[in-house]
Amino acid sequence: MPVQSFDQALAGRAAGVSIAQPNGVLNNPPVIRIRGVNSISLSSYPLIVVDGIPINTGNVSSDSNVPNNPLSDINPADIESIDVLKDAASTSIYGSRAAAGVLLITTKRGKEGRVKVGYEGWVGVTNAVRLPKLLNAQQFMDIKNEAVLNAKILNGKANDENVPSQQFFPMYNADGSLVETNWYDVIYRTGVSQNHGVNVTGGSKTTNYYFSANYSDQQGFLVNNNFNRKAVRFNIDHSVTDWFKLRGSVNYNTSFNRSPNSGSLPGNAQLIIGAARMAMTLLPNVPVYNADGSYNLREVVGNGTIGNGKNTIISSYYNPAALFALSRYTSENDRVIGSFGATLKLAKGLEFSTTYALDRLRTDNVAFLSAERGSSSSSNGNVTNVTALRNNWDWTSTLSYDRRFSHHHFAALAGYDVQKFDNSAWGAAQSQAADSYFNDYQGSWGTITSSGNLLNSRSYISYFSRVTYDLKDRYFFTVNFRRDGNSALGASTKFGNFGGVSAGWALSEETFYKNAALANVLNNVKLRASWGRVGNGNLTNAYGSLELYNSSLYGSAATWQLNQAGNTNLGWETSQQTNIGADLGLFNNRIQLDLTYFNNNVDGLILNAPQSPSKGIPDNVILLNVGSMYNRGFEIGINANILRKGDFSWTANLNYSHVQNKVTALGEGNADIIGTTSTSSNSFNVTRVGYSVGSLYATKTDGVNPENGRRIFINAKGERVQYSSVVAPGESNYTYLDGRAAPAISSADSYLVGNALPKWYGGFVNNFKYREFDVSINLTYAGGNYIYNGTKATLRDQRYFNNGVDVLNRWTTPGQITDIPRLVYNDQTSNGNTFPIDANVEKGDFLRLQNLLVGYRMPSRLFGKTGLSSVRVYLSGSNLFLLTKYTGADPESSSNSNNNTSPGVELNSVGLGRTFTLGLNVGF
Repeated sequence: MPVQSFDQALAGRAAGVSIAQPNGVLNNPPVIRIRGVNSISLSSYPLIVVDGIPINTGNVSSDSNVPNNPLSDINPADIESIDVLKDAASTSIYGSRAAAGVLLITTKRGKEGRVKVGYEGWVGVTNAVRLPKLLNAQQFMDIKNEAVLNAKILNGKANDENVPSQQFFPMYNADGSLVETNWYDVIYRTGVSQNHGVNVTGGSKTTNYYFSANYSDQQGFLVNNNFNRKAVRFNIDHSVTDWFKLRGSVNYNTSFNRSPNSGSLPGNAQLIIGAARMAMTLLPNVPVYNADGSYNLREVVGNGTIGNGKNTIISSYYNPAALFALSRYTSENDRVIGSFGATLKLAKGLEFSTTYALDRLRTDNVAFLSAERGSSSSSNGNVTNVTALRNNWDWTSTLSYDRRFSHHHFAALAGYDVQKFDNSAWGAAQSQAADSYFNDYQGSWGTITSSGNLLNSRSYISYFSRVTYDLKDRYFFTVNFRRDGNSALGASTKFGNFGGVSAGWALSEETFYKNAALANVLNNVKLRASWGRVGNGNLTNAYGSLELYNSSLYGSAATWQLNQAGNTNLGWETSQQTNIGADLGLFNNRIQLDLTYFNNNVDGLILNAPQSPSKGIPDNVILLNVGSMYNRGFEIGINANILRKGDFSWTANLNYSHVQNKVTALGEGNADIIGTTSTSSNSFNVTRVGYSVGSLYATKTDGVNPENGRRIFINAKGERVQYSSVVAPGESNYTYLDGRAAPAISSADSYLVGNALPKWYGGFVNNFKYREFDVSINLTYAGGNYIYNGTKATLRDQRYFNNGVDVLNRWTTPGQITDIPRLVYNDQTSNGNTFPIDANVEKGDFLRLQNLLVGYRMPSRLFGKTGLSSVRVYLSGSNLFLLTKYTGADPESSSNSNNNTSPGVELNSVGLGRTFTLGLNVGF
C-alpha cells in the first residue's frame, strides 16, 4: 500500500489500536492510542520498537510551523511485520515504557536461496477535500455591509451621517469585471508525489542478506508543503558455526520537510499567518496581485499586510502569495538506526544473546522571513537555525532456556537492558538584514541572539525475567518480572517493580470437547486471562524530580534563583491491567474470533499539583503522583475466509473496540485541569473527576431569539440571557428576555458538554482475488465522541472575515426561526469566538473509505526468458468517501495533535486530502 509512513497503513487493521491523522500537513505525527488514553500529563504514545531498539517518536521539529515525524524515516516497504502488544502481561516485559502499549516492527531479512531483485514505484496526486463553501465577492460585500448597518442602528446612530453605513466596496479589473478572488486557488494545489525503491535479497546456508534503497518525493496539497526521503538499509545474518551466530542491521536516511504555517499544528491555531485560516477568511473582493504584477500589499511602511482594495476597513492578515514566496520553514533529518548482535548456543536449549543498537538522529530546523514587505517579519527580516542531536543507544543481553520433555514445554529468559538518551540542541536567531538579498543564516544581519538551546540526558536500566510453561500444548502459563530504574524520577523512587502473569487453556484440545457435537461447528476454543503491572516514567522533563536554579542578580550581586521545585519522591505512574478473553475458530477455522475484555487502572498519575503562593514555588506547582483513572472496555476481532471457489476468493477482517475512560482522582481537592488550544483564552477542554480526560467544556446556548435575532445563552442558574454585541449608550449587552439587564456570561457559566475521546472505533478490511486481479477495501470508523468545531465560529465571525454560505440564513426579520443570529459588525461572541459555545459542539461519528486498491499481476508465461519473475500494477485511492454529520474539516482533525488534555478540538485546521496512486511492482 503506498503510504508516506507505516502508521498510515496500520489504521483500522488491529483491534484496540486507534490511529488518526490530525491534519493533512505532510509528515505530521499521527495520534496513536492503544486502548485509550493512558496518562494525563505524560505521553500516551505507544513504545515503538524497530528490530529490537526503542526509537524516537512524536514531533522532533523545534519549529511549530513545520512538523517532523521520525516514523517517516523508516521506509514502509522494508517492514516485514508489525505486532501489537496490548495486555499488561505481554507489555510488561518492556516495563517502564510500555504503559501505552507496544508496536514491534520487524524489517525484512534475507532468506536462503537465489538472489532476488525487486522494484517498487508509484506516483500519486492529492487534492484538498471538504473545503467549506464561502461567500463570493458580491455576497461578501452585501453581508458585511448589512452587519455594518445593523451595528450603526443598534448603537442608536441610524441617522448619524458621520457613522458609515457601508465599509465594503467593489473593485474592478482592467476589463471592467468585478474582482473575485478564490483564495483556495492561492493556498491549495494538486500535490504530485513519487516513490521509488529497489531491494536485493538472498542467502546461503550460512549467510542471508537484505539490501534496499528508497527515494520518495512528495508534494502536499498545501502550497510549499513538501517531504523528501532518501534511505538505504542493509540487514545481514551469518552463522559463523553451528553454535555462534552474528546479525547486523543498519538504516541510514535523510529526510526533508517543508511547510508554510498551516495553522494546524499544536500551538499555532488561529494565527493570522495560518494557511487554512487565511483561505477561509481573506476578503474575496481584493486581488492577489496589483495590475503591474506586484503583490497586493498595503501601501505603508511596515511588514506588508494585504491591501484592502476599496474597502475602508484595515485587515491584519497577509497576502498568502507574498507570504509563501518570502518565508520558509524547514526541518531536515540525518539519521542512523543500527544494531549488531550475537547469539551463542551454550548447551542444548541454552542460548546467550546480546545486542547493541543505536538511533542517532540529527535535525536541522530553519525558519526564514525575508526583509521584503509581505513576509510577516516585523524586524526587517529574520532567520533562525537550530540543530538538535538525539543520540539514543541500547544494550540488551539475555540468557534463555527452551526445552521440551515429553508433554512438557518449558522456557525461561533472564536479561539485562540499559538505554541512554543524550539530547542536545543549539541555535541562533538573527534579524535586521543588511540587504533583502540575504535569505540564509550565513548572510549579513544586524542582531543575533541564542535560540533553541538544550542539553539533557536520561537513562533507563532494567533487569527482567520470564518463565513460560505449557502442558500438552493445552495448558499455558507465563510469569514475568522486571525491575526498572529511571534517572528522571526521584532519588528514593527511581526503581519500580513490574510484571505479569497469564494463563491459557486450549479447551478444544480436551478429549471430551472433541467428542462433543459443538466441536463440529466451534472447532477451536482457547480461553485466556492475564494480569500485569507496568510503569510509565516518560517525563518530558529529564530532570522533573530535581530542584533547578537559574543564574540571577540580587541588586548587582550574582546569585541563583529557584526555577523548579523538586520532588525526591516522584515515582512511576503505574497501570494494573486485567484481561480476559477467548480465541475461537468456527467451521474448521474458516471464521476466527478474538474476544477480549480489559480493565486498566492507572494510579500515581504525575500532575502539576497546585501549591500555596506563600511557599514561593515557581509557578505555584510541583510534580506529584496524585491522580488516577481507568480504561475499561472490550475488543472483537473477526477474520473470515468468506468464499473460496475456483479462481475467486474473498477474505475479510472486522475489528471493533469499545473503551470507557474515567478520571477517578486528581490533585488536592480534585481541582479541574483546563485544557487550552494555543492560548489560554481558548479553553475548550476540562479534565474532571468522574468524567473522561479532556472532556469538552462550553457555554450552553438556546438558539436565537426569533423576536430580535439575539443569541440566547443559559447561565449557571439556568436563566436565559440574550446578547447583542452593540447596544445604544446606557443599555446592557446582556439582558434577560424581558429586557432587564443581566450579568455577563463568563467561564463560570460553562458546563461539561461531553467526552472528546472516541468510545468505539475499528476497521473493516475486505480482500478479493480473481485470477490475476486483486482488490482490497479498507473501511475505518469511530464514534461516541464530540468535537468542538471552532472553524464554524470562524466562518460566522462578524469581523472583516469572509464567511461560509450558511450566514445567508441569518436572522433578518421578527418571527424568523434560524440558528444564526442577526449580523452585527465586529460581533465575536454570538457565534463562539470569544468563548466556546455548545452550538459549535458536534458529534464525531464517522465511516471512512480509508483505502481502495485494485491490482493486476501479469501472468508469468508472458515473461519468457526476460529474467522477470513478477510484474504487478495497481491503482489505489485513499480517503475516497467520508460519511459523517460533522461539518468541520474532518472528524479526526485535532488542532492539539496527541495532547491528552485537549483532544477533540478543530480550530481552522487543514483537513485530510484525497489521493489517487498508480503503482508498479517488479520482481527479478
